[in-house]
Amino acid sequence: LIKCLVDNIVVDISFNQVGGLCTLCFLEQVDNLINQNHLFKRSIILVKAWCFYESRILGAHHGLISTYALETLVLYIFHVFNNCFTGPLEVLYRFLEFFSNFDWEKFCLSLWGPVPISSLPDMTAEPPRMDTGELLLTKAFLDRCNHLYGVMPRTQENQGQPFVSKHFNVIDPLRANNNLGRSVSKG
Repeated sequence: LIKCLVDNIVVDISFNQVGGLCTLCFLEQVDNLINQNHLFKRSIILVKAWCFYESRILGAHHGLISTYALETLVLYIFHVFNNCFTGPLEVLYRFLEFFSNFDWEKFCLSLWGPVPISSLPDMTAEPPRMDTGELLLTKAFLDRCNHLYGVMPRTQENQGQPFVSKHFNVIDPLRANNNLGRSVSKG
């Protein structure tokens, strides 16, 4: 991985890495499922802009949230609220409302629901919804995406490693032992 700064824009160039492409394919599948003129992608762009320019919380290279972690958080909002949105601004509102009340000190976030940090390495999630509402992504859809796009680490020592909790914990939908929040510093 080579990190470059081009006109104040961070550019990553990776070699022999398929994880990023698999993630892209997974998010493309989700966007196709949601449809609505790429509402998912447009919402990610708006939430990323807010996180970068307004709250200054986006940028893994500075100890902040990674892009993929943020995309997973946006996906969680679509998943739990079952794609009931009319536009990206509504998604941003729901994103801010939901995650400002999420107990990050006690829970990891996964698409299956909040996972108590105290129960790790057990990944049993609490239900993401307390009502009888439907979730957007079915188990079959997520299992199929995990089969198609889930990348196993090439080195044997990484394959059996448990999820390691940090200050901010987001479970990768494609690899459960990968903490997408590992880049976030305590500050």
